[in-house]
Amino acid sequence: MTPPQTTPSGGLIAIQSVSKYFGEDIALSNLNLTINQGEFLTILGPSGCGKTTLLRLLAGFEAPSSGRITLEGKNILGIPPEDRPVNTVFQSYALFPHMTVFENVAFGLRMKNTPVREIPERVTEALRLVKLNGFSKRHPHELSGGQQQRVAIARAIVNDPLMLLLDEPMSALDSRLRKNLQMELKHLQRKLGITFVLVTHDQEEAFSMSDRIVVMDEGELMQVGTPREIYEEPANMFVARFVGEINVFSGRVINRGQEQLNIDVNKTVCTVKNKGGFEQGQKVRILLRPEDMRIETVRDLDADPELRKDFALGGYFRGRVDETVYKGATYDVYTTLASGKSLVITEFFNEDDEDVYFQPGDEVAISWVQGWEVVLPDGE
Repeated sequence: MTPPQTTPSGGLIAIQSVSKYFGEDIALSNLNLTINQGEFLTILGPSGCGKTTLLRLLAGFEAPSSGRITLEGKNILGIPPEDRPVNTVFQSYALFPHMTVFENVAFGLRMKNTPVREIPERVTEALRLVKLNGFSKRHPHELSGGQQQRVAIARAIVNDPLMLLLDEPMSALDSRLRKNLQMELKHLQRKLGITFVLVTHDQEEAFSMSDRIVVMDEGELMQVGTPREIYEEPANMFVARFVGEINVFSGRVINRGQEQLNIDVNKTVCTVKNKGGFEQGQKVRILLRPEDMRIETVRDLDADPELRKDFALGGYFRGRVDETVYKGATYDVYTTLASGKSLVITEFFNEDDEDVYFQPGDEVAISWVQGWEVVLPDGE
């Protein structure tokens, strides 16, 4: 199987001002997105956000109500699914139960009138790539769920498509098998050089497999970026809250310097990096992941003036530990501030020194690593 040639711009698919209506319901609203040649792109979002509709538009199973979709610069609207250089792996796998594995994989080749002498070699190579050598004579009911998924993938890649679409293909598998197959699928994509577009609501799956992630909500693109950008630099409150745990502080800018902002958060002055775009007096939200937080017992701060001085640089809050949740290498510390606000802080678990393990009832001081926060305008 020969990886497809890259286009000069690097873009394979261009989705331009695409909207999709079902009656009066808006499934997609004025979407603009470029899918690059050879990338693993994941469309992530809650149920009903429009991600499967977008996949169906790319596959040709649906047509947009407005806008256009181009493949290598050519408009593909009106081209039926079977004539597009795009294959789809469905959630149900859609294997033919009366056919052997070989016949299932060969089906698409026969439909395209591939010379008969080429079929055995291409099917064998496809099965080798998905690690199903020796399974060609079995029927689907003789395979496990993971093996059936591999057959579906082999059937999709045997035609050398420019793009492979995956509609939550691992949702029916158990957790351990799903993780193993995620890595296998990622390695297969790298080997083939085919553009993969995955639809999922599983955040861990999206982050572990993707070059870029598209986060959607209510038919709109909320953010497009690398997994790290999506997690560490959420563009809005939806992305921040949808992807992972987040702590949110509401405040008002009371002083703006060239490099720092001073923000009043419930009468505590917090200092954050000034990344621009904020005015004095503006209401803002400070977003922090649990692992970006700092926590110390009040007794340790009182006993160590240097620690207290360093800890207080960006401002800190006092609170009490409610409970802890052990997670192996880390544990989560759930706390309530004096203001009544709840926070979660992630700490490393030190097996050699359990004295540093926070306990329910501990009086604590809470801050964060300066510069790791994200500041967004309030009132979104």
